[in-house]
Amino acid sequence: MKSYFALTLFVISCAVVMCHPPPDPEMRKYIDECTKDHNVTPKEFHEFMEGKAASPSENLKCSSHCVMLKQGIIDEAGNFKPDVAKSKMPDDKLAVAIDDCKDLSGSSACDTAFKITECVLSHK
Repeated sequence: MKSYFALTLFVISCAVVMCHPPPDPEMRKYIDECTKDHNVTPKEFHEFMEGKAASPSENLKCSSHCVMLKQGIIDEAGNFKPDVAKSKMPDDKLAVAIDDCKDLSGSSACDTAFKITECVLSHK
C-alpha cells in the first residue's frame, strides 16, 4: 500500500515504479510519459521519491504536474482537485495527507504540483 500511496501522488513521477511496479499500468504509463517528456532521469526521480531532492529541477516539478494532470487531480493552471484525488485513493491515511496538503501553492502550476506531491509523500 505504501508504494501505491507514493506512486499515486507523486506522482507524482520512477524510483518506486522501477523498484515496485505500480498496481495500475495506466499510472506507470503516465509516469513514463511525463518523465520522458520533461527529461527527468530515473536517478532524479528516485531521489525525489526518497525525499533526497535537495534542489529539484523545473523539469522534475513539471513532470509531477504532468502526472497529476493526466490523473485529473490538477488542472493546467495548477488548481488541485482534492475531492478527485481522494476518490482515486482507497487509503484513509492518504485522505488525511490530501487534506493537509491541498492548500499549498507555488510560483507556477509545476511548482504547486511539486509542493503538493512533496507534502503528500512526507506523510507516508
